Amino acid sequence: MIQTPDPKTPTLSQVLNESYYPSLNGLRGVAIVLVVASHLNISGNVLINGQLGVDLFFVLSGFLITTLCLKELNNTGSLSLKSFYARRSLRIFPVAYLYLIVLLVLNISFSLAIPGFQFAGAALYLMNFNYFRAHNFTWLVAHFWSLSVEEQFYVIFPFLLKINRRFFFIAIAFIVLGLPILCSLQFFFKPLNQGIFYAFTHYLIKFQGIAIGCLFSVLTMRKVFDHQMLIKTKTLGNLAAIILIVYLKFDDFYSIKAVFINGIISFLIGYLIISNLNSSSNVIYKILNFKPLAFIGIISYSIYIWQQIFTSSNPNLSKYVISYPYNLIWIAIVPCLSYFFYERYFLKLKRKLKKIN
Repeated sequence: MIQTPDPKTPTLSQVLNESYYPSLNGLRGVAIVLVVASHLNISGNVLINGQLGVDLFFVLSGFLITTLCLKELNNTGSLSLKSFYARRSLRIFPVAYLYLIVLLVLNISFSLAIPGFQFAGAALYLMNFNYFRAHNFTWLVAHFWSLSVEEQFYVIFPFLLKINRRFFFIAIAFIVLGLPILCSLQFFFKPLNQGIFYAFTHYLIKFQGIAIGCLFSVLTMRKVFDHQMLIKTKTLGNLAAIILIVYLKFDDFYSIKAVFINGIISFLIGYLIISNLNSSSNVIYKILNFKPLAFIGIISYSIYIWQQIFTSSNPNLSKYVISYPYNLIWIAIVPCLSYFFYERYFLKLKRKLKKIN
């Protein structure tokens, strides 16, 4: 169970200097399977937790985006926000806005009763604010809450990193370490559990998983982790992390317990990410790099966008769209069509833009 490191094995910081990171697509695949299974109401199984899938996406995003930004800063001495925002826009907006256009047509054609302000909230990536969630919250745009958190992360965090690297590190440390303490104070002192203070902590806590991903990236780039020890303890460590994640169970309820448990789970996910960057014969590494799972990870964003229609219970949608097993067929087909015949055009533009810069 204890592996002997190969002297030729690259360090984690060397792996991060490459253009492709092993295992990340597999982790995305695991995340989207958890989300879809949860949305299909396969929730009686303790292993199925849609919020865990979302948190996995968050930690991955924080880790990957911070790594890419730090690499650019280290290699060029600067960070082009214009180029960064352009690349992110080409990846995120095309399919998200196509979905909203299709949904608008369905809303008009089949009287789905989606309020206009929720279309606006989704289009502006503000669905993580209570105003858009509290008033007749509609399932068909509900998943835009997590997309909104990620989009706000893309806007704010690289900007902080560009203007002051130390301030960025302080902000990450505050969200990871200071925010849980503030949330705890909130629950013990009721006057703090309302108004601006509540809004502040309730907003920022959604970035906890992302911030932990950022932290793992920073620590990895600074060579804090002993990669030889990670390799030696990989099998036992990975199994222990997975068992703990399942046992602790990610909780989306806003409580002291949830804040700390969810933080621990995000740290365990961060460990799984960095411990599976190096190629190995470890069974977890093999699973995460299994081609079918990696492919699901590649199209996971498309799946996340489109599955919401097919996991809906709206009675005005055809049973051949939202009922089992038809919905599974649509979930398999539509994201593939979207990815190969629509999104790849924008991904090619994104790659060209990256080469130019």
